[in-house]
Amino acid sequence: MFEWMGERVQRRTARVATVAFGAVASLMVGGTAAAQTVVLNQPAPQVTDTTIRAGAYAHTNYDTQPLVTRRSDDDPDWTRRALLKFDTQNTIPAGAQISSATLTLTVRSGLGSAGQTRPIQLLHVTQAFQESEATWVRRQGSSNWSAPGGDFDDAYASANASNGAGSRVTFNVTSLVQRTVNGDFGSRYTRILLADIGPSAKESYREYYPSEDSTASRRPTLTVVLSGATASPTPTPTPTPPSSGSTLKVLHWNIAQGYDPTGEANITRIANFIATKRPDVISLNEAMKFSSTSSHHQQIAARLQAVTGQTWTCVWVQKSGAATGEGEVIMTRLGVDATDDYLLSYARSVALLRVNVNGRNITLASTHLDHQSTSYRLTQISQLKSYLGSQPEQRIVAGDFNAWPGTSEYSTLTATFNDGWAVARSGGTAYSPSNNPDGNTRNSRIDYVFSSKGATALRVVRADVYDASDSQGRMSDHQPLMVTYSVQ
Repeated sequence: MFEWMGERVQRRTARVATVAFGAVASLMVGGTAAAQTVVLNQPAPQVTDTTIRAGAYAHTNYDTQPLVTRRSDDDPDWTRRALLKFDTQNTIPAGAQISSATLTLTVRSGLGSAGQTRPIQLLHVTQAFQESEATWVRRQGSSNWSAPGGDFDDAYASANASNGAGSRVTFNVTSLVQRTVNGDFGSRYTRILLADIGPSAKESYREYYPSEDSTASRRPTLTVVLSGATASPTPTPTPTPPSSGSTLKVLHWNIAQGYDPTGEANITRIANFIATKRPDVISLNEAMKFSSTSSHHQQIAARLQAVTGQTWTCVWVQKSGAATGEGEVIMTRLGVDATDDYLLSYARSVALLRVNVNGRNITLASTHLDHQSTSYRLTQISQLKSYLGSQPEQRIVAGDFNAWPGTSEYSTLTATFNDGWAVARSGGTAYSPSNNPDGNTRNSRIDYVFSSKGATALRVVRADVYDASDSQGRMSDHQPLMVTYSVQ
């Protein structure tokens, strides 16, 4: 579901030359694309949707069932709203000029006398949600809506829904999609809530075909016509081209909130150390973000840019999904095809991006699992495997898993993933300081760079655990790990 599913990160990149999913039609004038039509109506990752219901059903998820709207002031058990999310992040270039955007729903059934209609309002959803987890109370993982019934702000359109099976409901969402692709909301996924705003009545009940319906013409469809011009979105760094080489170096490090073991702030030392290793991709845990203009990953990216002369694209996600605080980072000097973030249970998260190396798509993620509870970690691992399993191969996930070899968590992970250090060690290409022959990253080996067993184009060349110390001592309570892959 390269839904790319949770979508708080503001720094996004666009693929102007291709549209990742959906049907695209271009009108060529003098060799230049004058207009494009992007049609989004394929199931996840392109379109996700669900119904949320109030009252006694406020904690029930209705994924894969028909979308429903209904208004009932008298009995909240009957009140329903529909949530939809369209992947305009990976299918429409950032800042593209939108000529028109139309959402079309097909009615599956409805109540009331023949021809009776209901007024439906379309609102912008302000928070990320997952269709398989969203309820009237919860939006995803362990995160609730700030108010029951969904977080939304402005109404962008309205339409009347008939009760006739097979009838269409059409909303003009040009303004909403334009603001979304401009990055006005941070996320460039178009997120929508539909609510009946007529008088309370059982006749307000309307069912609409969901994105999972077997007939494409009945699914929720977002049709976007691009003018060919480009608006002026919030500036984003221009990524470097995809790697033309066949080697990928992935460095992971828990940077302990930017403090060394003596309590001294050390983010500059960390950035300088990373720069000496020249990785292609960096996973960071316990990276702090203090404001939109002040964060550890921004400081590290700036230092790396000064050293490498290349722009580093970063995805940061706070553990609980908030705007600031401690979180995970995945960053790269390579060109980025798509980005995402996702919340796990028990206040943990995943930051994710996708690059291209040697003609191969590589999905890369960073996570940090719970440090106290085995059961929490096993739950998080199950969610992580499910989430990553929906992403394109080849897949790599790095992080502090707070589990050492021999634990049930490690066994669960290695049923699906190859441990980069272990693979390198079996091949005689794992290296660590002489006082640390087992490659421990803390008191044991708890930091990993894993690749999925289905990532057959990735071959581990070597793995290194570094002694990240200087004249002032150790830089973190963890040591960094780097795994080098050959991309076939």
